[in-house]
Amino acid sequence: MADGRVACYVLVMLNFLFLYGLVTIKLVMAIGVVALFLQFFNSAAQLKQMTPLDIILNFLMGALLSNLILDDKVTILDFATIILIYGTLLYIVNRLTFRTRIGRRLFVGTPKVIIQNGEFNAAIMKKMRINARDVAAAMRHQNIRSLKDVKIAQIEPNGTLTVTRHGAHEYPIILIDNGVIVTENLEKIHRTEKWLMKKLREKRIDDADDVFIAQYNRGNIHIIKK
Repeated sequence: MADGRVACYVLVMLNFLFLYGLVTIKLVMAIGVVALFLQFFNSAAQLKQMTPLDIILNFLMGALLSNLILDDKVTILDFATIILIYGTLLYIVNRLTFRTRIGRRLFVGTPKVIIQNGEFNAAIMKKMRINARDVAAAMRHQNIRSLKDVKIAQIEPNGTLTVTRHGAHEYPIILIDNGVIVTENLEKIHRTEKWLMKKLREKRIDDADDVFIAQYNRGNIHIIKK
């Protein structure tokens, strides 16, 4: 009887050690994965705008790691494989967002001009389901009381309102960002891609992909090559 109890106790302890040992290994791997993802995919988070995609990816990462850690049916190999697949997909999404115009529009979005020269753009506001009272409240937070003071106001991809007043110093407008032409900014200055490419050729640049950043300010274009 005593030998049976000892054997049973040993089995329980071995099962306990195996179960929580596996959880510990997964937890260590999860910490390493998070550190790796922060290093390679989120190193400039303080400079980036938080978009709905970022929120979804962060939530998905947390849910994925918690399930992988707590589910004892998931092996170390399963854990590594799933993380590898997730990392690969995340890398592809980041490359598309950073390198292509369609990726940026799809995964990040573009600023939407809702006020121009003191007048609301009703069509865009209706599409975005924004009412005038919400805009007025956001403008009051920036000490703006009248639409007549607004030259342009736009909703950024992260939902914040950016307002430029009449007579205020205008910030440079980015026309090319890491080789990608920002068409919505060209529309703001009433220019076309054909005009932009002509300006690039004047500076002996044949392809927008060779440009790290091109900014427009007061009729002049400042270009930095890659």
